[in-house]
Amino acid sequence: MANHLLNTRLFLLYLVSTLLLTCPAVDAAVLTADTTWRGNVTVGEDVLVPAGVTLTVAAGTHVKVATAESTKTDPEYLSPLTEITIRGKLKVEGTPEAGVDFSSVSGKSGSWAGVIIDGGSASISRGRISGADTAIQLINGALNLDHGILTGNRYGLAAMGTAATAQLANSRIAGNDYGLFLFGGAEVTRLKTEVAGNSKKDLYERPAVPAPATKAYVARELPIAREYGDEVLAGETVWQGRIRVNGVIRVPEDGRLVILPGTIVEFGKKDTNGDGIGENGLLVQGRLLAKGTATAPIFFRSAETHPRIGDWDAINIMNSDGSQNLMEYCQIEDAYRGAHFHFSNLSINHSVFRHNYRGIQFQESAVELRDNWVYGNKNGMQGRDSTVALANNWITANYDGANLYRVNLTANGNRFFRNMKEGLRLRESTAVLTENLIDGNRFGLMVADTFQGSFKRNVLSANSEFGISLKNTDNLEIAGNFVTANGFNGMNIQETRATVQGNLFAGNGERGMGIQSFSGVLSGNNFAANGLFAVDYEGTADLAAPDNWWGDSSPEKVIGDKRLDPKRGRVGYAPASMAPYPIAWPLAQVVAGALWQGAVKVDATVSVPKGGSLVIAPGTGVLFRKDAGLSVQGTLIAQGSKEHRITFTAQEPAGDSSWGEILLEYSAGSRISHCTFEYATWGLHSHFTPLTLANNIFRHNYGGMRFRSGPMQIIHSVFSDNTIGIRSYRGNAVIRENRISGNETGIFVREKGGGLTISANNLAGNRGYGIRVGDFNNEDISAGDNWWGQGDPSQYLFDGRSEPGIGIVRYEPYRREPVNLESDKP
Repeated sequence: MANHLLNTRLFLLYLVSTLLLTCPAVDAAVLTADTTWRGNVTVGEDVLVPAGVTLTVAAGTHVKVATAESTKTDPEYLSPLTEITIRGKLKVEGTPEAGVDFSSVSGKSGSWAGVIIDGGSASISRGRISGADTAIQLINGALNLDHGILTGNRYGLAAMGTAATAQLANSRIAGNDYGLFLFGGAEVTRLKTEVAGNSKKDLYERPAVPAPATKAYVARELPIAREYGDEVLAGETVWQGRIRVNGVIRVPEDGRLVILPGTIVEFGKKDTNGDGIGENGLLVQGRLLAKGTATAPIFFRSAETHPRIGDWDAINIMNSDGSQNLMEYCQIEDAYRGAHFHFSNLSINHSVFRHNYRGIQFQESAVELRDNWVYGNKNGMQGRDSTVALANNWITANYDGANLYRVNLTANGNRFFRNMKEGLRLRESTAVLTENLIDGNRFGLMVADTFQGSFKRNVLSANSEFGISLKNTDNLEIAGNFVTANGFNGMNIQETRATVQGNLFAGNGERGMGIQSFSGVLSGNNFAANGLFAVDYEGTADLAAPDNWWGDSSPEKVIGDKRLDPKRGRVGYAPASMAPYPIAWPLAQVVAGALWQGAVKVDATVSVPKGGSLVIAPGTGVLFRKDAGLSVQGTLIAQGSKEHRITFTAQEPAGDSSWGEILLEYSAGSRISHCTFEYATWGLHSHFTPLTLANNIFRHNYGGMRFRSGPMQIIHSVFSDNTIGIRSYRGNAVIRENRISGNETGIFVREKGGGLTISANNLAGNRGYGIRVGDFNNEDISAGDNWWGQGDPSQYLFDGRSEPGIGIVRYEPYRREPVNLESDKP
């Protein structure tokens, strides 16, 4: 009997140990030591493999990943879905006889995040990954995939960043929605690897763009004034100089911590659990007042000789909602969370958050963020259940830009710019967004499960996949936005009721709008030059879309609906607008690239700073309000055609000077042709800009154009009915084969005219002078071979012959009849 009981117990022990070995359940975990998975493994929450740790998955292992129920507030994780994140090493050791399988518990595509290689490395042999949003996401890390299969996912492999390298051999990426995606200069080599049979796109590559300019304060190094361990600061405490923190500083409910301008607060690294995340930091339950100045900012940083992301914990502000906490002109870097606050009231202004796992995180708080720079973080900003005001912030060059959940958001004048993944994600929120730039991200603006919102006068451009995505949304107003030059679609719409009116959808790679299901108003928009369709509609019910402008194409050619697939509903486009609707440009600056097409109103002067580029499509009309114009230090590309001229004109023409001017300063690379400038103070004003002007018309302006320096070529153009056609000041230009007539003065040479060559022009018929030399010009001007009209050309000149001491116009030889000009041909 005893032997029988012993044998039974041994059997049960063997059975339990076998089950534990072959069917482990992995909950949320940071692996702090090398780990091997075998048999059947269920992953119920996120798994992180930090630097210095290796996760090995043995041959024959089946990894099942469940949908996570958490809200993912921990910043070391990169997806709202369950993820396996590799910052150390992943080794998948499948064999021909026993492969390794990663799949979802639900069996549905997109139900878990996938394997995310975040600066680490992965060697995957004979591995199969399915059911993920992205089977493998490679972020500035290394991947070796041999005999791998990526199938049944939304994305097969997405590699991002110049430090992302992958070698694919004998593998197959098929049966996904999207196959292989390369962003931002990622390098992938393929040997005997098939990328085919993915339902929407097999291969897509978006080249690297220049890193955005960023702001950083520079610390004035100081000797250590005081060191702290774990301490409680009761009452009011003032910090000044350089403060070293080697523990957790707590400011209790009745306490106040005041940090004076120029102070450096640095945190030593303490990592007791070996997860790579520092634990020292601040815990403020009272009030924090950290008010630096532009010349004496406050720094919160790592004390380590070689700082790394996550060296210290955070500025934690908890249950501090009695009065407003303030951070102004601060720089927060190398933290786990830069600023982290719950149930608090906080205003952050003119501050920099960089090189943190998460720049800013908040919950159940009142938040004001103005004029801040948030860049170089894993996640720029994440918040939930809060009232949030964002104004004039730069959220740029993070992995994720901003991710907000159940917030009441007001956002104006922000730039969600060139983040590696999304620019701005909103879920279950109410939002008012105006005059924001969402540009150069992988995904632009993502709005889901949201039932009230206003999105007006924003620019959503050059995002790798789409500008706006609306999913399960209601009671939204989308108006006055420029949705241009996005990689796939300008806007994706699914299960949405909204008013979409008065927007520009132009130059998007595949579709202006991709619609699965929609109800509401879709009218008064401009659609032009989208790759496949202006609107691609996959719904089954008919869709009304009257009174839109469909560009130069007939609507049938640019709408995908029942005409393309009988299972779809029909898009009713009648009546269609025969001309574009004027839509006001919403931003004061063009900081990256912008596309104008159709009819664009400019209500105040728009600047294009160095690094910015404004492209104006053929046939576009640009309409300026009184005194408005363009100021360009970047590049202006305005190249119309003979059939589709670009027109720069006044919103309310009332003779010359009805608007300001287009100013080019050091604007190398600009190109202007087949444009009409009318009713301006000066149509074009160029300083120190090499430029060729061809086939342009300048009419009804006070001045057609003026320039300084150059070199310039002004050819095949018309200057008529201006007070001054062309004015040169210390110019270097060839002015050839133009018609310059009907002006008060054709060409006015203010000073230093020796650099001009004026030839083969028709200069007849100006009311005053063909060429007038200014009082300060003492150089002769080369102006031979022109037509001046009947009689001696000198009668059409004001030069040294009329006023001794100023330069002479050397007009001989001259034409006896008009020049046959290209500009005079219809």
